[in-house]
Amino acid sequence: MEGCKIKQISCKSWRRKRVCSKVIPQAPHETFLVLDATTGQNAIDQAHIFNKFTPLTGIILTKLDGSAKGGIILSIYQQLGIPVTWVGTGEKADDLDPFDPDAYVNALFDLED
Repeated sequence: MEGCKIKQISCKSWRRKRVCSKVIPQAPHETFLVLDATTGQNAIDQAHIFNKFTPLTGIILTKLDGSAKGGIILSIYQQLGIPVTWVGTGEKADDLDPFDPDAYVNALFDLED
């Protein structure tokens, strides 16, 4: 059932892309998939399906302020080559930061500076 919902949302995204490109031929310039760091393995399926309908240029990984580490992004990048571009560490707009791979790996493996 969840796969059907994801496909429906993906189709809507594809239609939005088509409408935008009628107004601005190169639009959209970026297409991001927002993933919750707590999602787990389901995130791979979501990335595959969304990327199929609307090719993704990046991932925004949210909820990195809690205990979740979002390790699934490593598999997504390995399988699809979609980079993480932004990370969310809170609930405010100021809590969205450019992705820093070194800081992420250090936090993922609890490495000291």
